[in-house]
Amino acid sequence: MQLVAGGNIALVSEVIEVLIKTTVPNPVELDLTAYLLAETTQKVRGDQDMIFYGQTQTANQSVVLVQSVSNSPFLTRFKINTALIDPQIQKVVLCATLNAPHDFSRLPAVQIDVLSGPQMLAQAQVETQARTEKALILAEVYKHNHQWKFRFINQGFNGGLKPLAENFGVIIDESTAHTSPTPTPTPTPTPIKSNINLSKIKLDKNNSSINLTKKGSGFGKISVNLNWNKSQPKSESFFQKLTRANAIDLDLGAMVQLKDGTIDLVQPLGNRFGHFDRVPYIQLDADDRTGASINGENLHINGNQWDQIERVVIYAYIYKGAAQWAATDGVVSIRIPDQPEIEVRLTEGDQLTTCAIVELKNVKGAIQANREVRYFKDQQLLDQFYHFGFRWTQGSKD
Repeated sequence: MQLVAGGNIALVSEVIEVLIKTTVPNPVELDLTAYLLAETTQKVRGDQDMIFYGQTQTANQSVVLVQSVSNSPFLTRFKINTALIDPQIQKVVLCATLNAPHDFSRLPAVQIDVLSGPQMLAQAQVETQARTEKALILAEVYKHNHQWKFRFINQGFNGGLKPLAENFGVIIDESTAHTSPTPTPTPTPTPIKSNINLSKIKLDKNNSSINLTKKGSGFGKISVNLNWNKSQPKSESFFQKLTRANAIDLDLGAMVQLKDGTIDLVQPLGNRFGHFDRVPYIQLDADDRTGASINGENLHINGNQWDQIERVVIYAYIYKGAAQWAATDGVVSIRIPDQPEIEVRLTEGDQLTTCAIVELKNVKGAIQANREVRYFKDQQLLDQFYHFGFRWTQGSKD
């Protein structure tokens, strides 16, 4: 079914996916957000009801944002389980924003697909040629007479991400804004003070380092995510082709040195998954052997123990399959509570199997994040370059 603006369908399944597809030219950045609105106020109840690049899911995974790691094509999806949505929530609004000064006329049409498993429930298209807005309210999943429905909205919004969030009740400090507001909507009568940080920092060749200072007694839980292109078959990535042919296995790892000189290694090879609450204060959540996980691989660093850590080198390696890094659209995202998200993209590379991505250094209690993106034949040569001093033996995960 093709929906026009205002058109809606009843959802017969509790679990749906909403896919947003387009092509995003450089230097434009497209971000997708979702807002869970309370029935009584039509506003968010707090930070937990805003889903965006810095907070990609609700606590119970009722709404999950799976972000695109490629701009061409750009493919982002929301996974929504209406059975898990809090009874106080009446509506989930799905939105898109662009970085200043760009507006949606820079993009080709935006396609929206609503799926229940393999079944296509509905489609809609946002024509962008004459759009001058920097934000769009795309669609909503809402409850009417105890029935969940999907509605195509296609409503423009002149401001960027910050005023859009404020429109739904998130009151954000001006210094944390990701885009410049024009204009600021009238605040809700009962404003909710937010600790959300909408800033995003990309470390590249021209901006290769950033320092982050503590806001309180520690940094909290530092999450490091590695993801890569998992596009549809017609535009599948190099990694996907290898997955089918050669069962490629891309792994995330970390070398850590503590203040007392202790060194440790966290990686799937050797089943060295680490520990969060004790040395080395770094833990790998799982080993994604096929690239099928929608959330990639994740490392978690205990930022409340940052004073015990001297440095951490985060790296990725090809355990199985050929190495052509530039074809992966690989991206590492580092999320620290109340800090801007840090993003490093693997935009170049060669035939070497191991890549040092970013180094986190303890500089007088602050975190200095340095973009590395250096390639090595294996982890042992990476170790020698960064002078950790591990003893290496042949290992296997089989």
